[in-house]
Amino acid sequence: MLVLVAALVASASMVVRISGEVSGLRRVSPDLWPSEVRVVDVARGRITIEEVEGGPTWLTVGKTYGLDWGTGSGQVGTVLADRGDRVRRTFRLLEGSLPEAGTVARYSREAFPRDARRAFPDREVREVPVPGEDGPLPAWFVPGRSSSWAILVHGRGAARSEMFRLMRSTVAHGMPSLAVTYRSSPEAGGGETAVGLTEWRDLESAVRLARTRGARDVVLLGSSMGGSIIASFLERSDLAGRARAVVLDAPLLQLRPAIDGSVSTRGVPGFLVTTSIWVEKLRTGVDLAAVDYLDDTSWLTVPALVFHGTSDGAVPATTSQRLSEAEPDLATTHLVEGAGHVESWNFAPRRYDRLVREFLRRHADD
Repeated sequence: MLVLVAALVASASMVVRISGEVSGLRRVSPDLWPSEVRVVDVARGRITIEEVEGGPTWLTVGKTYGLDWGTGSGQVGTVLADRGDRVRRTFRLLEGSLPEAGTVARYSREAFPRDARRAFPDREVREVPVPGEDGPLPAWFVPGRSSSWAILVHGRGAARSEMFRLMRSTVAHGMPSLAVTYRSSPEAGGGETAVGLTEWRDLESAVRLARTRGARDVVLLGSSMGGSIIASFLERSDLAGRARAVVLDAPLLQLRPAIDGSVSTRGVPGFLVTTSIWVEKLRTGVDLAAVDYLDDTSWLTVPALVFHGTSDGAVPATTSQRLSEAEPDLATTHLVEGAGHVESWNFAPRRYDRLVREFLRRHADD
């Protein structure tokens, strides 16, 4: 009897712990993730940067990352020297003046400034509000000549600027491009996400706005949880038929593998993880088990281009492969060797852009 009681207490303790970690995955701060490094020196197309406490430690991976120090921005490229916590890479100035030694700068996979007016200096850029159920939601808009609009949806805890890598392709293709935000994102004040189960209505509002401004149809582009929002929209919205195609980068199409990869479930029986998800539903009313767009892929009725890094530690690349296997006539997945979460562009920016533009030519031209 004592052994049984002890086992029940241990199981209950695990359920409480895992449920708390799952809650943490859904909780979004109003502050964006810190990503600071220190500039050691810069000259002749080269820059040396070093780690600072609490900043990124992945300074030697990938091909292109962004650096923004407020009075200017640039992109770091090829690794020239690696000294552990200090790295020298090629450097291209995008705007402003070069940073001085000692400057603390934002180092990011986003690769471009967070203000679209700085990221697209040669384009007309407007900040427009998208009507949301709890108030207006900010969006960046770049006009274009096409009657097909691009609507871009960032991931959990990120900002609209996460989508500028993809947005550069849609803008270059001549598509009016709208990078949106949604409830509980940092730019909307943070909070607890429903992992797309409610946020799809904010995407629906953006599609409705595009329609009132002349869009015949839309191409939906999303990264990480933005993929969940797009899948949920296609599954639930009356406007889903206006979608012409989708582009997904490391999409969160099934929550359970992401939970297994992100919370401490090693050695924990699967039924206890399932119970923890059920407890979360009782606590919040959000049925996280419904975040599963792979067991039934009938929501995908339009062509889909998918990118996923093989070293993604947040959302397993196998989930994107499963989408292509389930819908081979619609979905094409490109795996990028060594890339982490939403880093496919950073590892192969030219190939990424080429594949996106080819896809848009086939599926989004008037």
